[in-house]
Amino acid sequence: MSNLWVFLCYFFCLMGAFTALGNVVLIGNNVTLSFEDIEANFAPSIKGSGKCGMLYAAEPLNACSQLTNKIVSKTNDSRSPFVLIIRGGCSFEEKVRRAQTAGFKAAIVYDNEIGDLVAMAGNAAGIKIHALFVSKASGETMAKYAGAADMELWIAPSFENSAWSIMVISFISLLAMSAVLATCFFIRRHQIRRERPRAPRVREFHGMSNRLVKAMPSLIFTAVLEDNCTSGTCAICLEDYNVGEKLRILPCCHKRSAYLLGNWGFSKSRILILLSDLT
Repeated sequence: MSNLWVFLCYFFCLMGAFTALGNVVLIGNNVTLSFEDIEANFAPSIKGSGKCGMLYAAEPLNACSQLTNKIVSKTNDSRSPFVLIIRGGCSFEEKVRRAQTAGFKAAIVYDNEIGDLVAMAGNAAGIKIHALFVSKASGETMAKYAGAADMELWIAPSFENSAWSIMVISFISLLAMSAVLATCFFIRRHQIRRERPRAPRVREFHGMSNRLVKAMPSLIFTAVLEDNCTSGTCAICLEDYNVGEKLRILPCCHKRSAYLLGNWGFSKSRILILLSDLT
């Protein structure tokens, strides 16, 4: 049972680490950085396999006025242009709308002070680009790689905003726990069966065969004092012997009518019990 708790703790820690992993990933030569983010509630959500693009720093950085960035599209480059904006000076909605007007496909706003992540609020009318909010440390790190041609930014769908992802994760978790519980149950059941003492096998007797009965030595009864007979009565059924009657000599040296012994129907076990009591 302890193994079950260890597995569950490991599983939920793994799930916690997975969901805490940021949805924004910066990829370059020998560089892979991930950042936590929260999608804006007034911008379209990231769907499918996510969006890949090249990061630019906004000019001006707070995007509180018209952006002066010039986006140069390359024919062999399919990456979308993303813009990095610092918080403050104007509303989140204004920043995102100016980024959209400048031709960017996503706006990443980072905090201007250390604090918790917040969900950016605003009017969704006319907003067609994605908008994300990251921490101050994440934004300052991404700013170092802004404009680098060999760096690309990948925005993955948010698990918090995906009902299907939550359902899939819950279903997989349930299956994993059920499999572990079933395995523990069958292992314990197998151990109990192995530890249970086995009952000794009892050999059963189903009577004496005619061959064994006929193999017993026999004699003809003539008198009590003759033929080593000490009694004229059968010690088993207490019936008197008849002169001239054929008797079978049992292993206990008692004598029994050959006819009655062959038709009495005693099993071997009953005969042995009776004979042991009489002797």
